[in-house]
Amino acid sequence: MMNAARSLLVLSAAVLAAYAPSAAHAGDSAPAEILRTYVLAHRPWADVEIRNLALSADRPAGSPRRIVVERGLPGRTVFAMEYGNGVTVKATADVAAFMEVVASARPLSKESPLREEDVCLVRMEMGGLPTGVITDLQAVVGKTLTRPIGANLPIVDRYLAGSPLVKRGGKVTLLVETAGVRITTTGEIRDNAYVHSSVRAVNLASRKTVTGILIDENTVRVDY
Repeated sequence: MMNAARSLLVLSAAVLAAYAPSAAHAGDSAPAEILRTYVLAHRPWADVEIRNLALSADRPAGSPRRIVVERGLPGRTVFAMEYGNGVTVKATADVAAFMEVVASARPLSKESPLREEDVCLVRMEMGGLPTGVITDLQAVVGKTLTRPIGANLPIVDRYLAGSPLVKRGGKVTLLVETAGVRITTTGEIRDNAYVHSSVRAVNLASRKTVTGILIDENTVRVDY
């Protein structure tokens, strides 16, 4: 009986050891949380979800000293996580980015002036948002709708009468503000867009297409 009990204890200890975290990773942040924290620190998004994460190799303990985005973001993204011992682990994941956009709080009729109680900020995934969504509540209050809209739907710039329109090809200042640094360069609007809506623009120096918010008729705040 004693031998059976002793064998049972040894077996239980072996099972627990197999499933317990190793000392090297005890208290360590999971890779998905490390990547989520990195993305939120480097992109002006309300929230991020890391899905279907796969690592190219076992990672060392602790946090990487540097993370590089090799491609993607948002969407299917490849990260390079560089550790202090010279090891680089590739992480591939689906990155879902979310924004807070202005939406209807109830069904709204055409030609009705919008009041503060008619609208609200709603968290929505960027991949499913229509072009021209608005992110500033004050940009819609007092404006008139050009069409009826159902409840809990994003309000798009073209639904509002009297919004200043910047036409495709118009020259603007591209503005990047991050960590106390302010950078500006000249860009060109790729689409007709209304003030306070999202818009694509070309950086005329790098020829790179970027996305941002048209904060006035002459300035696009770029989402870096």
